[in-house]
Amino acid sequence: MSNKTIGNRFEQDLCEMLSEYGFWCHNMAMTKAGQPADIIAVRNGKAYLIDAKVCSNDEFPLSRIEENQTLAMELWKDRGNGEGWFALKTSNGVYMLLHMILKAYTRTHSKLSASEIHELGLPLEKWVMKCK
Repeated sequence: MSNKTIGNRFEQDLCEMLSEYGFWCHNMAMTKAGQPADIIAVRNGKAYLIDAKVCSNDEFPLSRIEENQTLAMELWKDRGNGEGWFALKTSNGVYMLLHMILKAYTRTHSKLSASEIHELGLPLEKWVMKCK
């Protein structure tokens, strides 16, 4: 199975998981033109911009954060929509990490290890509970 297929499947699965928690989700990855994020999830009048990534070997190379993603997530925040998020799929589950934290880490790290992902992120279930 190709990396693109694995990634697309995770995006679909994440939308389904969020939907089960009461979110309305739009998976933007199906557009031909490409996009700076994969999912817009909305619940209780609040929208979340999410990029979904599958972590091979439970590591996340920070080089996978593209410039257009950073620009879009910064504009999203500047327009009053809150922070952008990355959903990182590891062998231990899905972890939600703030874009601004990942951006800060790019100054001193080339990748995040499994322990750093767990330390810096919130398991999906805990993240959902914080989304009012």
